[in-house]
Amino acid sequence: MNFGEAFEEVKKGSAMRLPQWSEDVKIKAQFPDNDSKMTAPYLYVESRFGMVPWKETMIELFSEEWEVL
Repeated sequence: MNFGEAFEEVKKGSAMRLPQWSEDVKIKAQFPDNDSKMTAPYLYVESRFGMVPWKETMIELFSEEWEVL
């Protein structure tokens, strides 16, 4: 599926990944609440190394191989 289709599912609470990534790597969305220091939603990468903000590449955005988890 393309990025837009996968992103719509992530906004509903799913995760997404590309098949060439390591099995533990996935993109998720964070929606801040009243106790958060962040004030807007953002995407982050979750892996065995922890969680960090996700900075996409053009190759990733134009991929037609996104998987929803």
